[in-house]
Amino acid sequence: MDLAWYEENGQTPPQTFEDLLLPEYAGQTVVTNPATSSPGLALLAATVGAFGETTAEGTGGWINYWASLRDNDLLVVDGWSDAYYVDFSGGGGDGVRPVVLSYASSPPFTVGDDGEARTAALLDTCFRQVEYAGVLAGAENPEGARAFIDFLLSEPFQADVPEQMYVYPIDSSVELPQEWVDFAPLASSPWSVPADTIAQERSEWINLWTATVLR
Repeated sequence: MDLAWYEENGQTPPQTFEDLLLPEYAGQTVVTNPATSSPGLALLAATVGAFGETTAEGTGGWINYWASLRDNDLLVVDGWSDAYYVDFSGGGGDGVRPVVLSYASSPPFTVGDDGEARTAALLDTCFRQVEYAGVLAGAENPEGARAFIDFLLSEPFQADVPEQMYVYPIDSSVELPQEWVDFAPLASSPWSVPADTIAQERSEWINLWTATVLR
């Protein structure tokens, strides 16, 4: 969320999923479509974890939350770049919405000359998103692929991940940049859904979300 926007407009920033449904935050949120964006799918899964499953008829649970968010003038776009750089007020462009679906590790990217971040994450709405790399079965050069994985896991590469990719390194022994320590704390209690449940239900979730939010 864009801290400067809230300060300039004399409004207390939202903190929770429920806050985003309040009338005073109408028209402030932009998210990405879970059918076209991995952060969008992560947010959908977070709401499943937070509000529970829906009925077979498509009522209750997480879908009711999304219906309410839609009715509070939610904006949905296809990809993260458009959401962050076009529609988000804190993305450096002409956006007007102060709440954007992004990563909790984004705020260090907005640290200004004064040493303060212009944005902050809503840590009570987070879902842990993990990026993987591996060697495919039947790869033409498995030895080279394994060497590349070893390189990705090396200390120099892992130490460079935060400021190059704006994600946390998998190696917890790596010393984080001070801006990350100050402005990118990990969510202490992220929402979660079992991986096998996501794999089994993802397509149906997206279909139901699309029918409800993009109607």
